Amino acid sequence: MTEKGGVRPMSTMTSLRIPDAVRAQYDALAEATGRTRGDLMVEALDAYIAAKMQRIAMIQEGVRQLDEGHAHTHDAVIATLQARGMLPADYRRDSELPAS
Repeated sequence: MTEKGGVRPMSTMTSLRIPDAVRAQYDALAEATGRTRGDLMVEALDAYIAAKMQRIAMIQEGVRQLDEGHAHTHDAVIATLQARGMLPADYRRDSELPAS
């Protein structure tokens, strides 16, 4: 990726081994989009890192809230998710548990 004016920001070269099938998909994507493999890799890593950092921040926030005594029962969480349309209305916790 380049910054304004076509100047690349400071960068470091790295390498990794990827399965042949992934390499073929990667090459096809680069060709289809007219982008370099390097630009695609940086974009993918940026997205992956951002998603992971967001999850970590959410977990840390949850731990902070628990430490402060803010907790919700499983049933309350399910009801909230159902009300938001994030779980089906007929969701039952025991249907998701493995058979014993």
